[in-house]
Amino acid sequence: MPQLDEIVVGAVALSGGSLVGRIRLQKVIYLLDQLGLDSGAPFEYHHYGPYSEAVSDAVTDAKFWGKLEEATDFRKSDGAPYSTFKTQAAGDVLALGRIEADRARELLTRFSGQSSTVLELAATVHWLAFHEKVADWRAEIEVRKVGKTGNGRLAKAVALLKELGIAPVDA
Repeated sequence: MPQLDEIVVGAVALSGGSLVGRIRLQKVIYLLDQLGLDSGAPFEYHHYGPYSEAVSDAVTDAKFWGKLEEATDFRKSDGAPYSTFKTQAAGDVLALGRIEADRARELLTRFSGQSSTVLELAATVHWLAFHEKVADWRAEIEVRKVGKTGNGRLAKAVALLKELGIAPVDA
């Protein structure tokens, strides 16, 4: 099984060599784990949903070994910083954990078409329903993600989980 830093680099590579956002990276690894990645990263609930310190550490390790670059920029709307991860390793990736490279690339393409907020909501819905086993996850997500579920974002998150085959039964 590959090391977690190799999985992080592979995820960026199969995302076309670039992936924008630390939150997005966390949610991508979490969702891929639910689809069979088997990264070994332990997740816990944090401000933006499922979070793994091990994934954050893997980013640091990959940067140290020169496998991953991270550039910080600032949003024009509010000046908030965000990261862009880049790697050149795309041709070297045959699999991402236990997911074949072509399938992983397909999933990452689906994820790239979603906003970070939709990915955050999708990961949080999954976490609430399957890890915390919250019976009324819809009510709970409205409490935890106040202001984020509107404008169709929660519906998009649930639709993504359904498309992936990992939605709660009552979704």
